[in-house]
Amino acid sequence: MRWILVLLAMISIVLLTGCSKKELNYTVTEVDGIKTYHNKNIPSDPNFKISPREVFTIHGFDENTQDTLRNFTFLRSTVVDSKGNIYLLDQKKSEIKKFDRNGIFIKSFCKLGSGPGELQGGGCLLCLDDTLYVKDDTTLQFSKFSTDGNFIDRFYIEGFNYPQFLTPVGKTKFINDLQEWEEKEDGSVYVSYDLQIRYSQFKLLKSLRKDKQKYIDESTNHLDTVHPFCIGKHAIYIAKISTDEFRVDVYDFEGKQLYSIRKDFRKISITEEELKEFGISQNTTLGDKSKRDYKINYKKAVNAMGMFEDKNGNLLVQIPQDRNENNKYDFIVDAFKDGVFINSFKMDIGRGFDFYNSSHQRFFIGDRIYYQNREDNNVKVFEY
Repeated sequence: MRWILVLLAMISIVLLTGCSKKELNYTVTEVDGIKTYHNKNIPSDPNFKISPREVFTIHGFDENTQDTLRNFTFLRSTVVDSKGNIYLLDQKKSEIKKFDRNGIFIKSFCKLGSGPGELQGGGCLLCLDDTLYVKDDTTLQFSKFSTDGNFIDRFYIEGFNYPQFLTPVGKTKFINDLQEWEEKEDGSVYVSYDLQIRYSQFKLLKSLRKDKQKYIDESTNHLDTVHPFCIGKHAIYIAKISTDEFRVDVYDFEGKQLYSIRKDFRKISITEEELKEFGISQNTTLGDKSKRDYKINYKKAVNAMGMFEDKNGNLLVQIPQDRNENNKYDFIVDAFKDGVFINSFKMDIGRGFDFYNSSHQRFFIGDRIYYQNREDNNVKVFEY
């Protein structure tokens, strides 16, 4: 009888162990109907990773081409239409270069000038429902083109003078980070970035996030008010601008918040070498070589250009590193699915920086990744 009792006890232990749930790597709280996923630094799937494969590179100069209009010098934007055709905006030439999905040059359109279909200073480029819109940073007007490069219209939007990014939200909307300058009666100047959703007719739908800072001098770091964001198939992701907190809020395409993502995070100091490189990248962006003494001590928890949604709906967030010679330019991301942390891994899609560097940008579009490298004057295309 005694051995039967012992056997039953052992069976009970086995059953309880087999039925016990694996400890979750996150907890969930809810306030006013909005859930927040609090993630630990424990991956739910340590084997998960994405390994892109480079398929071709579009170089700025092709010595074998017979058409000199094909070449570009200073990349500002990379966009893709529904057929996979690639459009590159050369800011210095105010020209748009069209390549097919295999990287073969098709045509160049738009040019420097003041007439219809011409620009005095090329700015942002938007491809929305297979229509191209390009911002003229000099006249503050928009020019509209078909994907064949035919000029359609030119127009001005009151109060929409300095948008920094133009990113499609589905086929009928886009999101922009609008820079605004405000001078007070005492002579002080403030600069703000207003993250907005607009319809294809450029009518404002909703302001999602706005931050403002006082302009002191040339060393004012405007990136302290630039919002990290990305657009997925069905959601908009916006990260908090912070050096000590990881938080990403998720919205639908109408601007209604769906949930929030948080993850354990520790502050990481920026090195003198990185700060120097940051200053160089800003001088390149601003088009001069003047010295700027940026007062930065810590890295942002989320890089202003470091959020993406992959083709499978996973949120990828570039995370800052303690850098050394072995990982100096590693591009490492945290992956999330429906608010839950999956894993951290390195992706070989160009050089990674723990600060805003517009010379190195990535665009996740469809099943491809486009790495726009202004420093080397090329665009690498990856599949995964």
